[in-house]
Amino acid sequence: MGRECPGVDEAHRILLGDDLAVSRNHLEIRVDANESRAMVVDTSSNGSRINGVRIERSVAVPLNDGDLIQVGNWKLAFRSARATVTRGSEHAAGATVSVGAPTTMAMVVGDLINFSTVSEQADHEVLARDVNTLYSELRKLLSKHRGTLVDYVGDAFFASWELEVDPEAPDHALSFVVEAADEVATVTAGFELRYADGSPLRMGWAVTIGSVVMRLMPGAVVMALGDMVNVGFRIASIAGREGRASILATDAIRQASRGPFEFGEPETVPVKGRVGTETIYGVSRR
Repeated sequence: MGRECPGVDEAHRILLGDDLAVSRNHLEIRVDANESRAMVVDTSSNGSRINGVRIERSVAVPLNDGDLIQVGNWKLAFRSARATVTRGSEHAAGATVSVGAPTTMAMVVGDLINFSTVSEQADHEVLARDVNTLYSELRKLLSKHRGTLVDYVGDAFFASWELEVDPEAPDHALSFVVEAADEVATVTAGFELRYADGSPLRMGWAVTIGSVVMRLMPGAVVMALGDMVNVGFRIASIAGREGRASILATDAIRQASRGPFEFGEPETVPVKGRVGTETIYGVSRR
């Protein structure tokens, strides 16, 4: 499915040729008739949404009857035997236009504490196996809470929720991170990979909200630009350290939240590489 779909015969393509936010090859729907299932794989510059939630790029996502797929300004309803297309706004033919308009996002950054020291001494096979297990479980949990994995950045886990399509994005982000903290404790308890004192791996978490621009860079790398992105990574690097709570949230998240969460005493901290300070709060479920 896309604006051109070169090399694909007419019976196996849906052309969305008048929307420059749609890539030439935007996504694939793979149907397994024997198993009665379908998967969607995003291959685009600007991304796709299923039922309003942005999906990961190049990852097969299951489709269910009645799911709504958004591709640029087009919306498609997936049915067991057909897909119905409704058209959005019109554009002239040309190259794909990358949608770089800022959007407000709630974001979660998870950072493995003292991971550099652990990885320096660890067996590489054990390292790869245990980290893969941990992040696989976090991805499953993220899907449950309507979040989107933006990237793995070294030993960090970066996810987002778009306020435009999810008015409860701040609370979905907080719900995810509270469960994620428990999940990390459960999963890492059985790992061979441990700290020097024998204790299991831990993660520090940050929850922020702010204006972000998402762009696809050469090599299919997604770039997220925005002050609160940087703040999230900086706060995650101090969470769970020096007596701080393992989950830290900005004041903007505290004010936006309507869910059952407790916010601890405020702490004002400088943010490396940024003018000014940020007020943060430890988070737990009420």
